[in-house]
Amino acid sequence: MRVSTTNRTRFHQVIFVVAVLLLLGAMERTASADPLFFSNVTAFQNNDTTQVDLFSNPGTTLFGTTLTFSVDIGGTLGTGMVDTLMITYNELGSAPIVQSFPIPLFGTVQPPFTLIFSVVSPGANQFAIPATLTVDLLNSNPDFVIPSGPNQGRSVNSYSYSFKVAEPVPEPATLLALASGLAALTVRVRRRTR
Repeated sequence: MRVSTTNRTRFHQVIFVVAVLLLLGAMERTASADPLFFSNVTAFQNNDTTQVDLFSNPGTTLFGTTLTFSVDIGGTLGTGMVDTLMITYNELGSAPIVQSFPIPLFGTVQPPFTLIFSVVSPGANQFAIPATLTVDLLNSNPDFVIPSGPNQGRSVNSYSYSFKVAEPVPEPATLLALASGLAALTVRVRRRTR
């Protein structure tokens, strides 16, 4: 039986259309947005002159009642897509403090960017209080790659950094200056009352 030229032409057209659709489908997958991720969570200390990498320094003691942190956000959001960065600060014996930041920031700032935020410690005192800072991108999973250690390279959905918080203790020189000033004031008051 002979296949007509018209049927053969239609068959080739169908094959061509299917091939084009498959090619477009493959291109669509490669053109999709990368998920967002966070990295480099740091705490600022000594009047913001020192940065402490919280991943590399677990259990470190941060000083101050207002703690300032930064986190790098990377990846690509697809057109019209949004995400939320959720920060949860938790101190032993206190209620969690939750902050959320929409991405893109201010509705227009797309990643990559560094976000700086502060948390007021509800219970910092001269004794170090255990605390955690949990960082999570709500619409991205996974959103953090463990940079080192036994789980290096493992992708996780969020990460909790552990540290301690304490109020700064006055330096001995400051205490000595205060004591000297009080002693001089006491001597002057006694001389006047005589």
